[in-house]
Amino acid sequence: MKTKFYKVKDKTIALMSQGLTPNELSQSIIVSGLISTIPILGVSTFLITTVSLKRKLNLPIMISLSYLMWPVQILLIIPFIRVGEFIFSVPGNHHTVDEIISSFQNSFFLTLSQLSFELICGLGGWFFTAVPFAAGIYWVSLLFLKEKG
Repeated sequence: MKTKFYKVKDKTIALMSQGLTPNELSQSIIVSGLISTIPILGVSTFLITTVSLKRKLNLPIMISLSYLMWPVQILLIIPFIRVGEFIFSVPGNHHTVDEIISSFQNSFFLTLSQLSFELICGLGGWFFTAVPFAAGIYWVSLLFLKEKG
């Protein structure tokens, strides 16, 4: 006899998978996780929606995961910038997360122009870590979402 937790888990997985294969569900999770951690605030929802519609992935899962990844995105902005500065061999600028967030809240496009080099370094750092992260998450999610029987 299953406990309530397992019943809720099974119903949630059935609702979210909606006829998708484990491979397609894994792709939805991976793409959403990677796009959600891009070190530019405010672009992930647009990119996730575009990729989801283009590749016919599960948009509700992708958007839900994107909202859950918001704190992770904030925490990884500075590390991604540091990795990018290391990759491109440039001296580091020491912006804090609070400065970057308040700058984005005041003016999105002004922040893009003022911090463009740092954001390019952050994108470089994000891209450098995206492939190994995606490969690991892909194999773990396939094991977790593997069909029974």
